[in-house]
Amino acid sequence: MNTMVRRLLAAVVLMCFITVSTACYGPFNLTRNVYHWNSNIKGSGEVNSKWMREIVFFGMFIIPVYEFSLLLDTFIFNSIHFWTGDSPIKSSALDRDGGTRFVTLGETTIRWIPSDDGATVTYERDGVVERRATIVASATGYRFIADNGSLLSEAEYGADGSVRLLDGDCRIVNRWSQEQLRSIAQWQ
Repeated sequence: MNTMVRRLLAAVVLMCFITVSTACYGPFNLTRNVYHWNSNIKGSGEVNSKWMREIVFFGMFIIPVYEFSLLLDTFIFNSIHFWTGDSPIKSSALDRDGGTRFVTLGETTIRWIPSDDGATVTYERDGVVERRATIVASATGYRFIADNGSLLSEAEYGADGSVRLLDGDCRIVNRWSQEQLRSIAQWQ
């Protein structure tokens, strides 16, 4: 191996080490903003706010909003914060405008627009809607439906008080018994 290749390889290894060793320390503002936005969602009608937040959480998990925000925080924004002392993503409170809730994360705006039977969630970048999904009530629970009409996920209530979370192919992702739900409700 010649000297130039060794130096290049050493520089790449050093940069990877520096990025990985400092990336986990930081404020995680992007992930916090997404979580804060999710935690301020309210239910309507017979649906408890905790259930609406849980449904939106699983929808955002399936779309991978949380995963992307965590990865961006870990490898980019927290490293920038570590080296410069200033985070490019500021922690922000949720703004309200006539029932519409929104949060801006850099160039992306996430809007929650409540309706009589659920809500519409939109993801905009530079004012252009990139993705839209709707949460609607069904006879057995709530459905998270993409803008093109395809089912993203569904929460079904069981006659025994249980709740099942289904993916877009109607496969069970998770199930909570009535006892587990009571335990979760007491914990929160």
